[in-house]
Amino acid sequence: MKYKALGFACVALMFNAPAWAQDEEAGSPPEKPAGASTVTLYGLIDQGVEFVNNVAKGKTATANSWRTGDGTATSYFGLRGSEDLGGGVRAIFDLQGGFQPNNGTSRQGGRLFGRQSYVGIDGKYGRLTIGRQYTMRFFGISFINPFGTGAQGLTTLDNGIANARADNSISYRYFLGDFEAGVNYSFGRDAVAGNSNVATNCPGQTSPSNQCREYSALFKYDAHTWGVATSYERNYGGTAATYGGLTSPDLTDSRFTLGGYFLIRNAKFGVGWIKRVNEGIATPRSNLFWVTGTVPVTPFFHIDGMVAQLRYEHSPNKALIEVLRGEYFLSKRTLLYVTAEHINNSGDLALAATTITPVPTPPVGGAQISVIAGIRHTF
Repeated sequence: MKYKALGFACVALMFNAPAWAQDEEAGSPPEKPAGASTVTLYGLIDQGVEFVNNVAKGKTATANSWRTGDGTATSYFGLRGSEDLGGGVRAIFDLQGGFQPNNGTSRQGGRLFGRQSYVGIDGKYGRLTIGRQYTMRFFGISFINPFGTGAQGLTTLDNGIANARADNSISYRYFLGDFEAGVNYSFGRDAVAGNSNVATNCPGQTSPSNQCREYSALFKYDAHTWGVATSYERNYGGTAATYGGLTSPDLTDSRFTLGGYFLIRNAKFGVGWIKRVNEGIATPRSNLFWVTGTVPVTPFFHIDGMVAQLRYEHSPNKALIEVLRGEYFLSKRTLLYVTAEHINNSGDLALAATTITPVPTPPVGGAQISVIAGIRHTF
């Protein structure tokens, strides 16, 4: 796998290299002079007030809770830039860090730029980037998941939805009209020591061939009135200190995704499926299905809805969620929202209706409701 990753990196560089030396064609629009560069500061801040019920307290007691946190998206800031190298080729970089506005601390295991941190080359023969970045699974799901990495939605059923990233990775994406394909390979998917899904202590980059490796692939078609995408990702285990039960390179966590959407007038409807085989847990095989819709009631007010179910094979464990959200746009960059999720667990599951930390899990097999009202601003 290591040699394959190096191979596609070299091929991508060879394809892009001839474009660097191309002269401008006669009559074509003049390009920026080689060396012209741009740097952009950007980000998002989301804060809301949440009510959540049926929070487990001890063996039998439960309680309701009020607290603050980000509801529709995880907050972040970033710096992205590019330099024109001539011939339609650019050098690019992106540094993006997640944070919690309610207390100012960093996310993603305390990384300064834990969401993305890469540099690369972008041209007509594709985009090659190296660093910490999204895996192909992210791009296969994001366009059919209106709830994204927010505190409600798919993130409450699969902790990997908000953490589809890999350290030490090489990524190549190719765009041809409405078609997109991509591959990613990581030599060590998570270099931060920790005890959570954002810091799993799996640095890799060692002699065992598969230790902490990750690879993923994407095929996507988006015609802007309908689209489909599929992806596959495999994460290899590390050592006895690795979080999540993947305590050996012989253990893997794999996800196959398939989904699509279509538009009816201005309303968008989508369906999706994640087939997961996680050898780090006792019931490794699961299926996550969802249907979703976004309806613009007015140009300033949108309603999003989702129904999703996670079911483990050969097990009574399953969870069903219903999510409803209303968003009112004060401007192109600022919106107010109210979002609510109801989750119903079965078997031994105790998944919460929200991912705001600390996660307020209900009793085993119990139900829970989370309601968040807040404001989001992008810059």
